[in-house]
Amino acid sequence: MPNVKVIGNGEHSIISFEGERMLSELLNSNGVYVEHLCGGKGSCKKCTVYVNGKPELSCQYKVNCDITVSIPEQTEMISVSGAEEKGCLTKNICLCLDIGTTTLALALVSLDDRSIIKVITKTNPQRAFGADVISRIDHCRKNGVVALYEAIKGAVNEMIAEITKQYGLSSFPEMLVSGNATMLHIFFGVDCSSMGVAPYTPSFTEAMCVKGEALGIDKVDTVRSLPSISAFVGADIVAGMNYIGTPSESKYALLVDLGTNAEVVLFSKDKAYSTAAAAGPCFEGANISCGMSAINGAISVYQSDGNYKVIGNIAPIGLCATGLVDIIAYLVRNKIIDNSGYMEDEEFSITDSVTLTQRDVREFQLAKSAVLSAIICLIKRAGASFDDIEALYVAGGFSASIDSKNAAFVGLIPNELLDKFVPVNNSSLLGTVKYAIERNELDVFTEKAEYIDLSADLLFSELFFMNMEF
Repeated sequence: MPNVKVIGNGEHSIISFEGERMLSELLNSNGVYVEHLCGGKGSCKKCTVYVNGKPELSCQYKVNCDITVSIPEQTEMISVSGAEEKGCLTKNICLCLDIGTTTLALALVSLDDRSIIKVITKTNPQRAFGADVISRIDHCRKNGVVALYEAIKGAVNEMIAEITKQYGLSSFPEMLVSGNATMLHIFFGVDCSSMGVAPYTPSFTEAMCVKGEALGIDKVDTVRSLPSISAFVGADIVAGMNYIGTPSESKYALLVDLGTNAEVVLFSKDKAYSTAAAAGPCFEGANISCGMSAINGAISVYQSDGNYKVIGNIAPIGLCATGLVDIIAYLVRNKIIDNSGYMEDEEFSITDSVTLTQRDVREFQLAKSAVLSAIICLIKRAGASFDDIEALYVAGGFSASIDSKNAAFVGLIPNELLDKFVPVNNSSLLGTVKYAIERNELDVFTEKAEYIDLSADLLFSELFFMNMEF
């Protein structure tokens, strides 16, 4: 029986197996999660490991003999929740969990103080199965939900253990959970395959309530989710609407969640229009040659004078989403990229090791056009104008640090709404905390929501091609 010796983060382990296995699958099934942002297609190159000292893509490497695998050091992503930790430990507490496609956030909440005591974050280990929900749905269709479920369960239990140790707690009466519909299906161990093919039907959209023990969640009596709207507009958006609250009479609020998958909802006191834009994992760096998440070594800011800032103040190794928006705005302003997105040179060197290629620009154009076109589609569907919108709330891991002027300049958000730009960080977590404290009715958001399928919308198709330009 062959053995794989795995070395990483100062530890080592032995994995024994029979027959021939794909290295990525062998690692994932044994709890060694290496990012496969392209879903194992071999295109993102993010799953590089060292097999007997030689770099190999783990999703393409078949193993049938003894080998030694070295895993490059993996840094936790920097996730800004926007939560103010001001509460004290009191008798009545609960946990609130946001399951993002990219990151997880867990809040310990004092219901007596009506405030957050502590927030901890962690990279979602399901990135080992793909960066976006489509790749995870596809994995579920081919292999079942168990591996994905075990990955998220293990990560959440680790976070709960960290909270219990830090505050000397033994148990929690309740944990409230939000996330997109795919993440919630996997978290509850429910097959999400049906959301990958037309008519994209989820197994559930209503709030779920399960005993923590039955779900395999440690030290939690009851686990309760918030409701979703559709297969592609989930409880995270409902929580975000709850956090923002109903806009003024005859006005609309626009919420754009720029996560791995871009969800957009335009809502008033009486009606809501929602959709999901197929932006792909561009903003997580999966389709960008030097793209990466917001971890140490990522260029996060690129200034008008050509200087840049790097997370962790170390040598740059790639670009995260905010840096990508900045560098493209810089290149367009300086006519290195023309309005069509064409670069005369195939690549632009930011540093000796970090470049932006023509293909990267095209990937960004697809993503930014999808988001902007979705926004305009919903506004037109509502018969509204930019003047009718009270505020543009932008949520997501990088909403607080994105340069809104650059985002408007490159056509990621409407220039007409630039002065109404309001970053709300992790509105999913914050809206879940608000619900935990207030226990207000969420039906006011779900019952009035209409889902717009952009794939069947002719206006979106027209806008998409038009908004590709800078």
